[in-house]
Amino acid sequence: MTNPTAPRDLERYWASLPRLRGVPLRRDLDPAAMEGLLEDCFILERVAPGVARFRVAGRNLHRLLGVEPRGLPLTAAFLPEARAAMAQHLDAAFTTPGLVELSLDGPRAVAQPRLSGKILLLPLRDDHGQISRLLGLLVMSGRRGLGGRRFTISQTEHARFEPIPGLHPVSTPETGLKDGLTGPSHQTIAHRSPARAADSNKAEDRPALRLVVSNS
Repeated sequence: MTNPTAPRDLERYWASLPRLRGVPLRRDLDPAAMEGLLEDCFILERVAPGVARFRVAGRNLHRLLGVEPRGLPLTAAFLPEARAAMAQHLDAAFTTPGLVELSLDGPRAVAQPRLSGKILLLPLRDDHGQISRLLGLLVMSGRRGLGGRRFTISQTEHARFEPIPGLHPVSTPETGLKDGLTGPSHQTIAHRSPARAADSNKAEDRPALRLVVSNS
């Protein structure tokens, strides 16, 4: 793992940000305060239910995937059998909204040792106050091997899902639900955890967060 404390470090930074109706604003991210994390970080933009594309991505993600991530959907980092579950976790992060942390596996293949790691997703509001962005981090341990890697969601560890207290599910054209300061209890929202589900409007970004991306 590039930095075993990176998920906790990023979560603490996100929790320290000022909040608009419970959720930090994308424009308040400060790269200087994220020093040491940037190469493993990314920002996603929601473009459809279960679909979020990379707006910016750190150098380590480029190395892991073997391709330039910007513009790709997050699910492109996953093997086909894991993409539907990943889409459900994405929707939970955006629409509940809440923090999502998953354990990942990079299966062993020819010239590719097994990898294990984490992905962390943290909701953000855009300049219009909509929860259309996620601050994320992906870290893996082990030797990458040859070629780009793709991941599955670990079946041996539970997903971590923490709804932001006091918010209704977010309003979207697909659901018609509303984003407010009062709503279902923590227990009610937690019942909709993406871990259980797996088992059974756009806005322009300001270039406030400039992650280092390799173009080679």
